[in-house]
Amino acid sequence: MKIAIVTPFGAEKRLDAFAEFLIAQHLIRDGRDARLFTYHLQNNPEYAEKRMTYKTVPTVRCRQRYGFSPRLVIEILKFRPQLVLLCHIRSWLNLSGYVAARLVGAKVVFKVIGFLHDPCIVSDRDNPLETVHPKIDLLTRIPKLVKSYFDTPPAGCGRWENFVTHFPMAHADRLITITEFEREWVKRVMGLESELVPWGVKPEADQAAETEPALPEGCPKSGFLFFIGQVKRRKGWDTIIEALALLKEQGIRKDLVFVTSSSPDEYREAHELVEKLGVKDRVHFLYRVSNEEKAWLYRRAAGLLAPSRYEGFGLTPFEAFDFGVPVFGTDIPVYSDFLKDGYNSLISKKGDPITLAENMKRLDQSGVRETLIRGGKETVAKYTDKQIYEAYRRAVVDLI
Repeated sequence: MKIAIVTPFGAEKRLDAFAEFLIAQHLIRDGRDARLFTYHLQNNPEYAEKRMTYKTVPTVRCRQRYGFSPRLVIEILKFRPQLVLLCHIRSWLNLSGYVAARLVGAKVVFKVIGFLHDPCIVSDRDNPLETVHPKIDLLTRIPKLVKSYFDTPPAGCGRWENFVTHFPMAHADRLITITEFEREWVKRVMGLESELVPWGVKPEADQAAETEPALPEGCPKSGFLFFIGQVKRRKGWDTIIEALALLKEQGIRKDLVFVTSSSPDEYREAHELVEKLGVKDRVHFLYRVSNEEKAWLYRRAAGLLAPSRYEGFGLTPFEAFDFGVPVFGTDIPVYSDFLKDGYNSLISKKGDPITLAENMKRLDQSGVRETLIRGGKETVAKYTDKQIYEAYRRAVVDLI
């Protein structure tokens, strides 16, 4: 059985916890011939090698231009899989993967991730729930694409981008969604049914190697709050900094280790807010960390901050659960699937630094930390890589 997994991510150290990579590893262990097809980026050393095997997973990297990749089509034609799994709605490899799958007679499974990150559906990807377009027009058929060039363009993105994004999704043999919230949105907007297969993590805290990162001067080596993510407003990093400033006004000190892989232009905004609110001595920036450095940070953190305004799923809370770290979440629909206030997390209102600051103090109350750690361990045991794989296999077994 040959299976092609087409994804913009994967086969590099910082992203080897993504579900599609974990699924590929399990397929290979089960004797399937699975290959990962992802971006080839000449200016990024981690995506520059065109063909490789990473942690047992054969990987082919393909360039794309204007949403089409001739190399990907050729590689899938040569591989001749029986099943093609397309991942992430905004991957520019999906159309090529879909076309190649149909040429070789393969079934297509589309894994929907981040449905409300789509600019054709919302006007502000950092605040999607409040900015859904009043009229959503998705180009899911070739005649509709052609006709659109004679009509008013759809809201939010260009005609071709709209088509490349939504055509493979609309015509897949099966859709997979990772949260009940996104499952409902796919049904509401596109009228399509999907199989629910939540994400999770490969439990590895017990055996994970660790390396101390080069911490900035003045950064404590334990007891800090921890944020890891992009400098995007939807991640709620600004709410964290505002909450630290509120605590400073109350004479309470909390230190934050702020880890991001965002570009200098993006993380400059965070630096500016830290300066403006007078908490420069309490926010310690790291710009990239290895898996070993991340493990070191988790093992010494007092709590993980994940105060998002929107998430497609959210892997960092599960990483924190695995390492026995309390989690600060928000009252967004996606989190409600697995975060429960007082059981495995402390929940604040999204975008509200007041309730987040109160939760930071609440963590110091007697017994709270121990309760959250115990609840987190119980939760992560239900969202492991083995369970992801078994749920995926059940969702597509009748196709193969």
